[in-house]
Amino acid sequence: MAGEASGTAYIGVDVGGTHTDVSAVIGARTERGKALTTYDDFSRGVLDALTVAAENHELTLRELLGATRLLVNGTTVVTNAITTLQGSAVGVIVTGGFRDRFRFGGGPRRTEFDDHLQTNLPDLAARTAIVEVPERINYAGQVVVALDEARLREQVTYLADEEQVEAISVCFLSSFANPAHELRAEAIISEMHPELFVTVSHKVFPVLGENRRWTTTVLNSFVQKRAQLYLDSLSERLREAGLKGGLVFSQGLGGGINLDRAKAFPLGLLGSGPAGGAVGASALAKRMGKDHILLGDMGGTSFDTGIIIDGEIRIEKNLDIGQFQTGVNVMDVVSVGAGGGSIAWVGERGVPQVGPQSAGSTPGPAALNRGGTEPTVTDAMVMMGFIDPERYLGGRFELSPDKADEALNQTLAQRFGWSTEEAATAVHDLVIVNMANAVREISVEKGHDPRDFTFLAYGGTLPLFAVQIADRLGISEVVIPQNSSVFCALGLLSTDFVMRYDQTVSWDLSKAEGVDSVNQTAEQMIAQGVARMREDGFSDVQIEVSRSADFRFVGQAYELNMPLPDRPLQADDAPQLAKQFYELYERTYGEGTAWQGVPEMLLNYVVTVVGRQERPELTTHELSETSAQDMQLGTRRVYLPSEKEYAEIPIYADDRFTAGSEITGPAIVDATDTTIFVPPGTTARRDQFMNYVLTSNGASK
Repeated sequence: MAGEASGTAYIGVDVGGTHTDVSAVIGARTERGKALTTYDDFSRGVLDALTVAAENHELTLRELLGATRLLVNGTTVVTNAITTLQGSAVGVIVTGGFRDRFRFGGGPRRTEFDDHLQTNLPDLAARTAIVEVPERINYAGQVVVALDEARLREQVTYLADEEQVEAISVCFLSSFANPAHELRAEAIISEMHPELFVTVSHKVFPVLGENRRWTTTVLNSFVQKRAQLYLDSLSERLREAGLKGGLVFSQGLGGGINLDRAKAFPLGLLGSGPAGGAVGASALAKRMGKDHILLGDMGGTSFDTGIIIDGEIRIEKNLDIGQFQTGVNVMDVVSVGAGGGSIAWVGERGVPQVGPQSAGSTPGPAALNRGGTEPTVTDAMVMMGFIDPERYLGGRFELSPDKADEALNQTLAQRFGWSTEEAATAVHDLVIVNMANAVREISVEKGHDPRDFTFLAYGGTLPLFAVQIADRLGISEVVIPQNSSVFCALGLLSTDFVMRYDQTVSWDLSKAEGVDSVNQTAEQMIAQGVARMREDGFSDVQIEVSRSADFRFVGQAYELNMPLPDRPLQADDAPQLAKQFYELYERTYGEGTAWQGVPEMLLNYVVTVVGRQERPELTTHELSETSAQDMQLGTRRVYLPSEKEYAEIPIYADDRFTAGSEITGPAIVDATDTTIFVPPGTTARRDQFMNYVLTSNGASK
């Protein structure tokens, strides 16, 4: 947190599905740590990875944490709770007559012809734990039916005593227009049962449309128990281990929040790890002077990809999490089950597939020799010779090629009459196709030509596949950043504090009246955000406020977001705003798609308040080429998938590869906790930022 300590170290910690990554920066020196994620107690894996980073800095763990000014953490704990549907026992209190609203769920039918695949929404709360209370506020915020406090108390007692809930969500109609009933209900619940976690809908998403508002509210309660256990355990263990500086948690929106706010709105932590990578990618792209970036992050469990245009990462509003329609805003990052731990298997129709199931860190890939028996992407790369089994995670774990061979043979080779190498190549090719399709989804399917972009590839596993993915998409330049294996952790250190507020105001731009109410709401939102930033230790010069709004034609169900002037609106702004929205609509959906003769509406006012965080200064290196011979460690026999044959190829040491040095493939760069494959016909050169810039002759513009 800003201004909390005078230490000199900055630490980013990314808790992933397979590995926990640490990037520790002291002055101009950055060291990394990597350990297996420990699901029984996440803090243990964090401390393991921190210990590795401390040793690389020639410090003890306590010395490193004692010198730390800021530690930023990204976690998958919230994502895992929703994915596995393992969360708190939630009770829900709704407006009388609307108990079944959760069953409808916005009518989430899938685009599937097979009716067997049309499944109902999963229940986040037991049906018996959803109760009604007489009350009603209309769309204009007027009380139609007073809150029945006696009935409310009866229902709270029932939920606590009979249903034994651990959290309660309060979901009343039109609370975005008038929160009085929800605030009173919150006070009564806290008075009766202060041990219960309470979420009220107007605080998490005060926007028109009860389905997304209520689902977001219930999800926030659903994930709170696992999130609180994680947050409390991690913060306590870090303080016990010697952390004296600030502790910040990353949000999927791309900004940080403090411990108390993370506990109050744990759903905001959704997607925080990938967001750290996206923030870091944006910062690196600006340093390199590149404004069109496709990013990719492949770790042990998944592959995440996104797009950066003119230095900006698109924010996805109102995220759909599986079948759940929510009001969560996150950085637009697409994830697919394609990681080093992704399992290769044969489908019902006899077709080999890879992912989305993952072996994780427990039991992990078969080669890890921790009980895993199913073949994974890591097993395939070990068998092909790309991963040195004696140097996995710097030699702290020795891999077993025999176990990888056995898993590949039993699942694929014997089934299809392949050699082990052919089975491994099939896994290799399938995972590349999966990742290339994900990059195509984020680019081509949104109107962008990937050939106009640089592919920024990071994560512990992606440097093995980056050029092959780029070749499939016609991308000629791939950048693998320094500290690729912990890049998301390093990216977390570029995170600022961010507070975002959305509020429905419903200003019909064809009418002059209404602007005063919009401005009053905007000023309240700004004042609230600035006050919270000041509470977190930010000075006024560190606080930045931006305004935008969601616009739509009257009668539409979906909106588009546009920036607003940095001032209160005036009635005579309406024609210009309407014109800008009309033009944005046709740019987005095509010429002639705008609704002729239908008034435009400013539906939701959006305020984003940013507290600019202190961050380490990253150094630039002078170019001084080292000969390939001086960088070479030796050679290794590798099965090249493009050639379908073994070749003895040179192995280069990452720590000997100076800025300005260059090699030509086929070759491998061994970077201790990641492996970079330079395919035949590809040139790899290290730039002044110590990134590897790979230029492939296989890609075509």
